[in-house]
Amino acid sequence: MRRPYVATALLAGTLLVGLTALSPARPALARATGVIATVSAIDARTGMATLTTETGEQFTLPKGTLWRVGTRVECDRVEDAPQLRLQSCQPW
Repeated sequence: MRRPYVATALLAGTLLVGLTALSPARPALARATGVIATVSAIDARTGMATLTTETGEQFTLPKGTLWRVGTRVECDRVEDAPQLRLQSCQPW
């Protein structure tokens, strides 16, 4: 009586294990570290701000509403494969 159920359960389990083995690997998550940057220039025409970190790296981001030249902001420095970038910048 139980034989058909056991065979069905084993077949379903085998298929699930096979599908998980064939699924693509998940990409590695980007690493983010907190950095302090200073707004070094603002282009009023394009609305872009140039941020300089304490280590001298420069990034261009859309200007925040409270940003002025000299404003210090805290950002997440994301290390992606294509390039480094800053995101989630808030006044410090």
